Amino acid sequence: MKPEFIYFDLDNTLLDHSSAEKEAQTDIYHSYPELQQVPLDEWLSAYKALNHQLWLSYQNGMIDRQELQRTRFKGSMEQLGLDTARSEEIGSNYMQQYRKHWNWLDGARDAFDAIRRHYPVGIITNGFTETQQKKFEFMGLKEYCEIFIISEEVGVMKPHHKVFDVATEKAGVNRDSILYVGDSYSSDIKGGRQAGWKTAWYTAFTNGMDSSHHSEADFSFDEFPELVSFLTA
Repeated sequence: MKPEFIYFDLDNTLLDHSSAEKEAQTDIYHSYPELQQVPLDEWLSAYKALNHQLWLSYQNGMIDRQELQRTRFKGSMEQLGLDTARSEEIGSNYMQQYRKHWNWLDGARDAFDAIRRHYPVGIITNGFTETQQKKFEFMGLKEYCEIFIISEEVGVMKPHHKVFDVATEKAGVNRDSILYVGDSYSSDIKGGRQAGWKTAWYTAFTNGMDSSHHSEADFSFDEFPELVSFLTA
């Protein structure tokens, strides 16, 4: 049965967050001598590990966004024995550089445009409101759809049922008529299934991880033309 409404995740589903993050981190690494006391790969590894832990804590309501933003740079630098005097400045500069490297994932823009011609579409994303709003504007998404669900505005993050409940109400269709397209097993696929939605899993970023869960999605793909064919055939 074809869906009546399609929601898309944003980061690493439509927008190439991973590349933007890496490019921005490389920019700040080469701008601050204190970071250059360790190899770039070591800095990236330390930051990504701590940032992931902090986002989980934020998702679970254990810390607020201010602590997340403050700690991910200062804490990573502390772990590596680096001077943290400019950690707040580095964090602010990172966000400025991050915005300079936003791009659609290869094939995502054409696929999104093709799909929205056949279905009403919306966006559901975790993240900070002002940053995600800027992404919507950069990508021109407001020309394509009217429904944008940002977790910070809801007060909880995916996969919390409240995010999907709000999105269901805004879509105005039955739960089993909604398809959610996303890259994260825990936030998008598991969250969507628990909400009674259909799911399409973009697996290009899984690197074999969570492969045992592939059968839980109604459709899995790693190239966008596959999704277009699935929905428009």
